[in-house]
Parts: sequence; structure tokens; C-alpha cells
Amino acid sequence: MNRLTYFSMKNVSALFIIMIMLFAGGLYSSSQLKVENMPNVSFPVVAVTTTYTGAPKDVMDEITSPIEKKLANLEDLDSMQSTSSDNFSMIILMFKQDVDVDKKKQAVQDMLGEVSLPATAAAPKASTFGAASFPSNYLVAYADNGISQTELDKSFKDKIKPGLEGIKGIDHMDVIGARDTSLDIELDASALDVYGLSPGMVSNAINAAATKSPIGSVEISGNDKMTRVTGNLSSLYELEQLEITTPKGDIVTLDQVANVKAITESDFIGRLDSKPAIGMILYKAGSANAVEFSDEIQKQIEDWKTTLPNVTFKNTYDSADQINESISGLIREGIVGAVLASLMILIFLRNVRMTLIVLVSIPLSILITLLLMSSLGLTLNTMTLGGIFIAVGRVVDDSIVVIENIYASLQKAQQRNESVIALATKQVSMAITSSTLATVGVFAPLALVTGVVGGFFRPFALTIACALLSSLIVALTVIPMLAKLLVLRSKPSKVHHDESQPTKLTTFYEKVLTWSLKNRIKTLLASALMLVVTMAATIPFLSVAFLPESSAATTMYFQLKLPYSTSFEATDAKTKEIEKVLLDTKDSNGEPVFKFVESLVGYAGNDDERTPYASQIFVQVNDKVDGNQVKDEMKAYILSELPSGSEVEPKAMEGDFGVSSTDFAYTLQGDDQLQLEKAAKIVKDKLQTFPELAEIEDNLSDAKTEIEIAVDQKKARAYGLSSSSVRDTARAWIQKQSLGDMKFDNITYTTTVSLDKSDKNTLEKLGNIPLAGSNGSTILLKEVAKINETKGAASLAREDQQQLVKVSAKINDTNKTGVSAKLTAALKDVELPEGVTPKVTGVSDDVNESFGQLFVAMGAAIFVVYLIMVLAFGNASAPFAILFSLPLAVIGGLLGLVIAREPLTVTSMIGFLMLIGIVVTNAIVLIDRAQQLRHEGYTVRHALIEAGKVRLRPIIMTAGATIMALVPLALGISAEGGLIGKGLGVVVIGGLITSTVLTLVVVPIVYELIESIKNRIGRMFNRKKDNQNTTTSTIEV
Repeated sequence: MNRLTYFSMKNVSALFIIMIMLFAGGLYSSSQLKVENMPNVSFPVVAVTTTYTGAPKDVMDEITSPIEKKLANLEDLDSMQSTSSDNFSMIILMFKQDVDVDKKKQAVQDMLGEVSLPATAAAPKASTFGAASFPSNYLVAYADNGISQTELDKSFKDKIKPGLEGIKGIDHMDVIGARDTSLDIELDASALDVYGLSPGMVSNAINAAATKSPIGSVEISGNDKMTRVTGNLSSLYELEQLEITTPKGDIVTLDQVANVKAITESDFIGRLDSKPAIGMILYKAGSANAVEFSDEIQKQIEDWKTTLPNVTFKNTYDSADQINESISGLIREGIVGAVLASLMILIFLRNVRMTLIVLVSIPLSILITLLLMSSLGLTLNTMTLGGIFIAVGRVVDDSIVVIENIYASLQKAQQRNESVIALATKQVSMAITSSTLATVGVFAPLALVTGVVGGFFRPFALTIACALLSSLIVALTVIPMLAKLLVLRSKPSKVHHDESQPTKLTTFYEKVLTWSLKNRIKTLLASALMLVVTMAATIPFLSVAFLPESSAATTMYFQLKLPYSTSFEATDAKTKEIEKVLLDTKDSNGEPVFKFVESLVGYAGNDDERTPYASQIFVQVNDKVDGNQVKDEMKAYILSELPSGSEVEPKAMEGDFGVSSTDFAYTLQGDDQLQLEKAAKIVKDKLQTFPELAEIEDNLSDAKTEIEIAVDQKKARAYGLSSSSVRDTARAWIQKQSLGDMKFDNITYTTTVSLDKSDKNTLEKLGNIPLAGSNGSTILLKEVAKINETKGAASLAREDQQQLVKVSAKINDTNKTGVSAKLTAALKDVELPEGVTPKVTGVSDDVNESFGQLFVAMGAAIFVVYLIMVLAFGNASAPFAILFSLPLAVIGGLLGLVIAREPLTVTSMIGFLMLIGIVVTNAIVLIDRAQQLRHEGYTVRHALIEAGKVRLRPIIMTAGATIMALVPLALGISAEGGLIGKGLGVVVIGGLITSTVLTLVVVPIVYELIESIKNRIGRMFNRKKDNQNTTTSTIEV
């Protein structure tokens, strides 16, 4: 390290060129870094989805169960959850942390190809959860200036949709409310009966007539020409006049047995402020830059303002806004912190020139950090930016120690030359190197933390490590060089402070340290008592939560689910009622609470299939109301307006870290659904007795009415039929059959064939479905089967191939873990039905797992720090004394949380982890100087006192600069920091204050005790050696 210092002072021009290159590289890197809200954490989850026409029980038996059995033996599989509902199966595979989820997805997809499923089931799809799983933008287009909905649909199809699909970085989008033109061929059951036709025969006839396919090539006049056969159906009239041959050989036209309807409609309904609209939910690709993606959308909207003047666009949600607010908030905090840190340095150095030299380290270290981030593939997000600005106070520490020692040495020396600067830098180089490496080493064990916490905080740790290493290089090269240029070449100040004269603070500290060294046991006992009392007085009253509460939400949506039997029309009507009330809601000033109200009827998270009983209401509150309060109040209101059995799930678009929001969850598993339902009721009744709980719910779906066709095997066999043949025939009559896209009159239609609804709307009509017997006879379905209405679950949930019911509750208390522990203890005494196994999940489970990993990381960090110090000091005793500064930080950290009324969260635990590296810095600087003085012949106590006097100012300056840089964060000046928030700031500030004050006393005492013990042991061995030598001499005589 000393060679770097000498090189920088001898090659000033070269160093300036290097600095310019680093500045330019850092600025360029900052413009090239991908910008996002949070690190693109890859969740170790693979989802398998399959569509299959059938009731939940059928879907579970025919689809979910076979897939589960096949995937159950996957390597690294942690758990498997599934939901089977009407026509849909979803299986969630949760793997162990840190697996390659893309490889697991491919392995799952390969195994799915080996599963035997019904022929009518769609191919199962495997997908992962990442950036593309969360919406990036909500965009709305609605008709203005009198254009019709039809014209809006045409504009969407011709220009809007292609324009959005062509945006760089888009992954996919959901479209709500855009109407498509379809062709419905509705069959008349009585006409089919008269002519002896079935739906399948009609479908086959249409497909045969509309076929278009190549049949090879022929040679004509020496040239090969491709030949194809095309049907003669080019218009709807020709389709209606299509001739179909009946089983008896007669000819009938399609319009004699069917009604051909061209329909323009959407599976969903979109509205903005009660006006018809098309809603577009855009998802960006994981590799895309969120801000650039947003800019591309805005450019496209600006272009449409010219080409589509009668269509109005509104970007109701833009994730880039949240990103920009988070980043600007952290930048504001960083700038304020840097200014406060600068003032702290100026107050102690009392020299503007020296202060400016130190401040150079801030921008230069940050720009080098950005350059390193780019090379490491990190992105610019709230976590990495938080790391940079938390490091602001720390990056000046090394420079402060160097410049303070240079300043003091120049004041004491009789001459002003380079050798004084070089020697002053050399005196502290080992101390700042070891302290910086120790702080960097603290973050290495974060690699041991898995899951969401590890994924989020690893980029944070890497960024801080880059910043600290950058600041070390700057302190050992740039600072001495600038001191040479700005101090040696300047005229000495006529009025300067005589460093040989101690300040009042130094004199006071010398007296305190001298007394403490004379009363070592009393001082140590007092410090230990302070630690014990603090822990006893704070820990029992300290709230514990998984993550800090998110800032007040401004943009949110409410996912409504009405009872399963609710029709699409009824859902739309109820959604309209709620829309009107929300639009009319005013705040205390008479202003509308909501800036807009967007409704997506029939939408439940994907646009693949309409959910008739669901709708999503998307809103943004005005800036003068509490978004979180509005969210809770509106949920209660909406729920009160919906029929019994409805569900309302609010979701804030801001502050989502990708983790479960369930405060308390009690999972019940077993093989008997009735027993599980009984157990769920028992648990819910017990939870109702706790006033801290709200929204006590279970995931049991309301029973829905199903139609069961029970085939009589004996009667069916008499006609040569089987259950499967009856099923296939009945499906052909009941289910809508898709013929794909067909072009008539130059218009492409999505074409389907189905029985007219009026011919299958009663049990009696279903019973009249004709079946073909093996002897050519025709019999009715009711002759071989009983058709009844039954009750069945709307969905069936399983975990690890066992049925489950989950009871959840919201905890209205900041101490969520404490309440969760109380609930768990209370539920242990509850007697559950036989065969039901309970398991606690939710926030307490998250806390136990993450906190456990962080405690392991802290233990590993202490070991790493100790190892680095042993290597730096060349012995184990001095570093051991320095470790005694760590418990002293706990005092301030706990007091900080209590005073600030902040819960103990993962974020504040990261603060405690950071303290391990930060607090030892002061002790290293102190003990390193003491060791130097001992090598010069000072006694232990004299060396400690002199080292304390010399290092007091840089220790207070470095601690003060770090504290001042974190003050904005601790005060919560900006609420946009997310995970890097108030809790982390108060822990580091509190811990740094107490550890700095007590370290100046406790560490010297421990160091002296250790040296005293070493001397005693040494004298004892020497005495034994002298006795042995005396005995040997006597024998020789």
C-alpha cells in the first residue's frame, strides 16, 4: 500500500489522467446501468398450468394428480402446492434456494411430456416467476370526440396493439375490453334430431369444405408448380348454403340446422371513470430497463396523439414513476448526508483546504463504484443506490484518518515537504487497510443468506464493498497527492492551531481514560451492566416483524371475487355500483379521494380465460389522504356491498418486495375434506377470540352447483356403450367446439360450433341428447344415465399431494412475531379432528428462517473480521481486545429502535450486521497507534493514553461523518427507500454512538488486561526457565 502512496506523489500528472479516466468511466457507466426498482430476484418457483374442461374434482383426478405424481421426485423440490378449479389446474413447485430455476423449468417441462393426460387436455405449460411476472404499466385507451366503440376496436387492432407489441423490452400484455369479431354457429337440437346429425358431423363437414392444403407439385411446360386444394367457402352466404350429407344420404344446408351469427364482443369489460375503455396491462422482459421501457411507451403515446386524435390514452400505472421517486428520494438523502458529513469534518479540521481534499473522495469513490457495478453486472435500483449512499459517510473515513494525520504531522514538523506527508500516510495505512477490509469482510457472509432476503441484500452488500475498496485506494493515493499540491505549495497560515496543545475534549478524555485504566474491573462491570440492563429493558418491548411497513400506497387495486355462481352480467352490475360510489367519494376538503377509477370486469389476473364472478378495480388516491387508511376503509366498504361469501383482496402497487403479505397462516392437511372443513371452523372460532386479529379467513371455496351424469354401466353395456363413449358423445353436444380462424367476405373470424343455449339449459333437455348404439339404434342419454344436480367445491387445494385448508388472519399489531407466537401456543391446545395435521406459516415463519440465517451470517462475519485483524496485526491478542467493541454497539442499536419506535426487522438486522464492520474501525485505528508507540518504547498504559489522545479526533470525525450521513435516512426524510429505510439508519447511528464512546474506554482496558496476562504468563515461564537453569548449574558443580 505504501508503494501506491509513493507512486501517486511522484507521478502527479499520471494520477490526474487516471482520475479523469475514472471520472469519465463512472459517468458513462451511470448512464448505461440498467435502472429498476428492486434487484431482479429470481424466485425458486416453477408454475405448471393446464386447461382441461371439467369440474374441480375431475381436473384434480385427471390432470393435477397425475402431474403431481410425476413431479414429486424432482431433485431439490422443497414443496408442491396445487389448485384445481373449473377447467384449470395450477401446480406451484417451490425448490430449495439458490437452484438454477431456468434449468428446473426445463427439467419440469421435459417430465411433463411423459405424463399421460386426456386427449382433450391442453399441453401443460411450465413458467417461472421473475420481473415478467409483475405488471410494469397499466395503460387505458378510450373513445373520445364521438367515435364509436367499433372504431376504437379497429384502432386498437390495427395500430395500438401492433405498436405496443413492437416496443423494445416488452414480454407480453393482457388486454381487457377489446372486442373481437367471432362467428358462432349455433346448432338447433330438434333439427339435428330430424336429420340424424350430430354436432361432430356438422363440424367435420365445415372443416372439409373449408380445407386449404398443398398436395404436392406437378410439371407443366417444363416447370414445377406447387399444387394445393382450397374449399369454395369465401362468404358467409356460401357457408350458410353449405350442403351436408345426412346418415340417410339426404342433403341439407347448414342454415337448415344452424343459425350463423357474426358477433363482436369481448370476454372482458373495461371502463375508466365509468366510460367504456380498453385496458392494457404491460409486462416488461426481465432484461429490459424499466425507465427506458416506460419512455418507449410514452413516445408511442405521443405518436398516437397525432395518428389517433380521437382516442385518449391514460397511463394509470407506471412502475418507472415509483423507481424514479425511490431513486430521487435516496439521492436527496445522500446529498443531505454528504453535506452534514462535510460540516462535521470542517468543524473538527477547521481548515477549508483540508476539508475539500477529503470531500474529493466522495464523488471519486462513488464514480469508481458505479464503474465496478457495471463490470459486475449490477443494476441501479433502490438497494444498490441505498448501498452507495449509506457508504457516503463511510467512504470519507479513510480519507479523514489520512488527512488528519497529515495535518497533525505538518503542524508538528519543523519542515513542510513530501516526506512528512508520505510518513503520515504510512503511519495509518495499515490501520485503514485492515479496518476497510474488515468492514468489507462483514458482507461476505451475506452469501449464506438465501431466499428473497439474500437476493435483495446481496447487490446492496456488493455495492458497499465496491465503495469501501474504492475509498481505500483514493485515501492512499489521491489524498496524499492533493495534500502535496494544495498544502505544500500554499503559504502557511499565519493563524493556525497548535496541535501540540491538547484541546479541552482531549484533556477530559485523558482524565477519563486514566481513571478507567486504574479502575479496570469497575469500568468493565459498569459496561457489562449497561449492556444487560439495556437488553432487559428493550428486548421484551421490542416489536418484531419480517419487513418494514411500506410507505403509504397511492396506487392500488381491489380484486373482487363474488360467489362462484354469480353471472358475468351480475358481476358487471355490482362493479358499476361500486365504481360510482368510489368516484363520488370525497375527502375532508371536498376533493375526490380517487384521481381515477378503472374497472376490469371478468379479469382475475390473466386474460386467457374470463372469470365471470371476478373483477378488478384499479384506483389512485389523491396526495392529501392516507393511502393505507383508504385501502383498509374501501376494502371494508366493498366487502359490505357484495353478497355473502365474496372476497376482496387489496393490493398496493408500491412497496411490494415480492414476499407474502399474510401475517398469520395456519395450514391444515389431511386426506378427508370434511374433516379439514371441520378443523378450519374450529381454528377460525379460536382465532376470533383474539382482539389483535382481523380478516380471519380460510381458502375454502363456496360449494357450487354441478350437474352429474351418472352412467348406469349395465344399461350402457346393453346398447354396446361404455362410460367413456357416453362421455365423449355428451361432451360433443355440450361443449363448444373451436374451428379456428376462418376467412369469409375478407374478414377473419374465430369460428366455433355449439348447441344453442336454449337446447341445453335444463336437465330434461340434457337427458334428450342422442347416443348411437352399437346396433345402429339411437337412444337418449337419460336411458343409460341419471342426471342430477350436486354440490361441489369451486376449487380444491393440495400440498405435497395432500388436501389442505389454510386459515389466515391479519395482525393489527406492530409486534407481529410476538402475536404470532401467542397464537401458535394457543392453537396447540386446540383438539383437531383425527387425521388433520397443522402447520404454522406466515410472517413468523419468514422471520424465523431469515433471522436464523442472519444470525449465522453475523457469527461468520465476526470470524471473518477477527481473521482479517489477526493477519493485519500479526498477533491474536490485539484483535481479541478490539472484538469487545462489538457488544457495545448492541446497546445503541437496541435503544435506537426503541426510541424511534421501529420494529426489529430484516432491515434493522442488516444494520446490526453492518455495525460489526463499522465499529471495529475506530478500535483498529486506536490500537494500531498504541502498537506503534509500544514499538517506540512506550509502556502499555502510556502508549494507550497517548494513542487515545492522538486518535480521538479522527475517531470522532469518522464516526460523526458516518452518523451525519445516515441522519436523513433515520429521520425518514424520504419514504421511498423501501428496504433501505429508517430501521437500518437508527440501528447504525445508535450503535455507532455508544460503541464510539465506550470503545475509547473499554477496548484500552481489555487490551491492557490481555497484555498484563501475557506478561504474567511470560514472567512465570521465565521464572521456571531460570529455576531450571539454576538447577542445571548446581548439578554441574
